[in-house]
Amino acid sequence: MGSTGVTEGDVDKAMAIVESGRQSLRRDDPAVKALAAAVSVRRRLQGEEAVADDELLAAHDQLHAKMPHRNGGSLEALADVLLGRGIVPLPGDYDGDWWLWWPKKGYGPCRDCRQHRSLTRYSAKWGKPYRYLCARCRKLELAEDSAYLNSVTGVVPDEGESAESLFGRRMAALVSQLDTQAAAAPEKQVARPDADQWGEYVDRLIEVLGSLDWAGWSVPDEYDSDWDAETGPMLFATLWRTGAAMEIEYYPRESRLRFLPYDDVCGDFPESFSVLDGEVEVTVTLRGDEAVTAVHRRVGALGLLDATRVRVVEGADPEAAEAFEAESLLSLFGPAASYREIPVADIVKEAVQHPDLSTYLQWVVGRAGRNVHPDPVPDAAALGIAAWCWRNETAVEAHHLPSDVLMARVNIAVTRAVLPHVCPYEGIDWDGIERSLTDTSWKLPDGRTVSSLFGDGWPAVQSSVREQIRKWQRLDSELLGPDTTLRLMTIGGSTDHTCHWWGQGRWRAICEEIVHDAVEAGFTLPQPYGCRGPAALIDDLENPDMQSDAVLAWLIDMPEASVSGPHGLRHHPATRPLVREYDPWWAAEGT
Repeated sequence: MGSTGVTEGDVDKAMAIVESGRQSLRRDDPAVKALAAAVSVRRRLQGEEAVADDELLAAHDQLHAKMPHRNGGSLEALADVLLGRGIVPLPGDYDGDWWLWWPKKGYGPCRDCRQHRSLTRYSAKWGKPYRYLCARCRKLELAEDSAYLNSVTGVVPDEGESAESLFGRRMAALVSQLDTQAAAAPEKQVARPDADQWGEYVDRLIEVLGSLDWAGWSVPDEYDSDWDAETGPMLFATLWRTGAAMEIEYYPRESRLRFLPYDDVCGDFPESFSVLDGEVEVTVTLRGDEAVTAVHRRVGALGLLDATRVRVVEGADPEAAEAFEAESLLSLFGPAASYREIPVADIVKEAVQHPDLSTYLQWVVGRAGRNVHPDPVPDAAALGIAAWCWRNETAVEAHHLPSDVLMARVNIAVTRAVLPHVCPYEGIDWDGIERSLTDTSWKLPDGRTVSSLFGDGWPAVQSSVREQIRKWQRLDSELLGPDTTLRLMTIGGSTDHTCHWWGQGRWRAICEEIVHDAVEAGFTLPQPYGCRGPAALIDDLENPDMQSDAVLAWLIDMPEASVSGPHGLRHHPATRPLVREYDPWWAAEGT
């Protein structure tokens, strides 16, 4: 490829990308040259210049070889253009890992029908590799898979038979075949679990998924199951939360728990979307708390313990976007309609006209929380109560405490005081919250009372907080009901106002990124962690209110940070919430 078409400006842009990724490379480094070539190709494509397929593919391959990471998204951008031209890797290309940066969805020629259509990177069952198919060909392949199952199992669907019945009969046939195979080679098989063992596996799975259950995910009590003579038993299910979904597979014998993207292959749930783009695996032993902690931290880092943030993909069919918005509105106000036993439309009308709720709906739900899905997440709802019954619409801001460190300590104390009174099953205990947040003897961990921190302003804080809590208590009992109130408070605790607050599911992951960046930059860790090390600091920051003022101040604003970073909690990009996309491929295909 050489340097065809590469300008000094392209090299400058490549160096800027290198420096933004905190890499130290010379202008003549092969990695910089590969990146500059990719920048050149992207520039010319954006200017609608002709770029030959060979040059495009060569730029992609050179960049992958020399700089597969921290390339400013150039590798992904080139892959997207290649897909549009129908140039797609073979399953084993790029060590079989090409799907990690190639787009999940795109537009180009379908692998099977060769028509230019909306495509989805797809891997069905039966061990087939990733490939790009349009919706029509995916459904055709599904039909072919069904025919394959018919031949393998000898089970043909009866007219009008439900999917559950057909699945059960096919599974029974496959189990019978496995029994026959096991009898022929008993020395190679893993013993099939008995009923008690299956029950033990289910109980363990429910235990390690406990944090997801608390965060509003539909963790089932029963699971589909399978068994293999080599890998042993498997449990699997689809977890749902307000239209969002993901697949799980648990292999007890191999101590593996897999979280997988959800794919609505048949289009049965058109307003659904996957919260995962790729596979995540966690080691889960049959016993012990370590696996519970590992799953909690992993799903927390993925944003699955916080409310889902989702936006409709740019260019989506307007009718599909409207249908998605309508489904979200139904998820928010449907429980209130059931609580009041009146139509949803009547509830919505009352809510938008209610003097104590209309502003919250307009500013918090409609603007600050525009992309926040109406999930019932107790921990996020506690942050919402801290934000809108303590910090905002009260006298707290008028009596702002003298330092950000002290304000952070009080914010954490408020969240801790609220958390025990928020339950996904019973709703919000407003009386308990009022008692906790207006108690004159309420103390910080260091023994100082919150009332003493506000001095003469405490009576105003106390009365205004009480007023806000009682307002929401009336809305809860008279208009909204516990479920919708919980969802509204979840949205209130999931805006940019609280994205850097303690109490969210991503908190540990945020602290990990802040500490990691500081160590990479050579910053001095606050004492005593210069000796104890970054791992101990990350562990201890799970309870930041138990740390010294120096540690908490370092976390908020690192004293050694420059304008270019890395930054502390106040400005670190890790605090930006993860946002998923709803891409209604079914609308684009007209199916």
